[in-house]
Amino acid sequence: MSAEVQERDSEGFEIGSARFWTASNVVSLLRVVLVAPTIYYILAGEGYHWHVFGYVMLMVISDVLDGTLARARKEITEWGKIIDPLADKIAIDTISIVLWYDRGLPLWVVVAVLGRDLLILLGAALLASKVRVVPSANVWGKATTCVMAALLLSYGVDYHPPKVYLLPLAGVLIAASFISYAYRLRVLNRPGA
Repeated sequence: MSAEVQERDSEGFEIGSARFWTASNVVSLLRVVLVAPTIYYILAGEGYHWHVFGYVMLMVISDVLDGTLARARKEITEWGKIIDPLADKIAIDTISIVLWYDRGLPLWVVVAVLGRDLLILLGAALLASKVRVVPSANVWGKATTCVMAALLLSYGVDYHPPKVYLLPLAGVLIAASFISYAYRLRVLNRPGA
């Protein structure tokens, strides 16, 4: 471990790459907090489409803002590499289930997203325990998150035209991101990697 990680602040918390409470991590955690009101307004029905739209857009903005803040403030931490994608998974997975239940999101989307995310989390935990590396999100994961956000938004506000394009695109990106993460896990898990 580096000396920076081993340093502690006046309250005993690790500083440097192990810091938890950074501005960017708080923005990531905000995404998880926004899930509850989003679900509430989805289940409240048609009169609340603008509320759903607003909360989903706040989540999308927080996803862009957390990484931007982390780089600008030099707060890229191991915690941030965990919190950001975990917040994405909690938001997308939970809202997907609610939209399947309430708005007709196809079950295959929910199963594919949940299965991919579960396997990614298990693989990341295995990798972190073996080689002490927290894998960060890649371009396929980010693209999948963007398309899933658009797909969930179209179902959340009952706007049908984009669904025709977003459903197959989501399927392709879910598969591509799973394959890319599985490949990275295999490469990083090799002896000597």
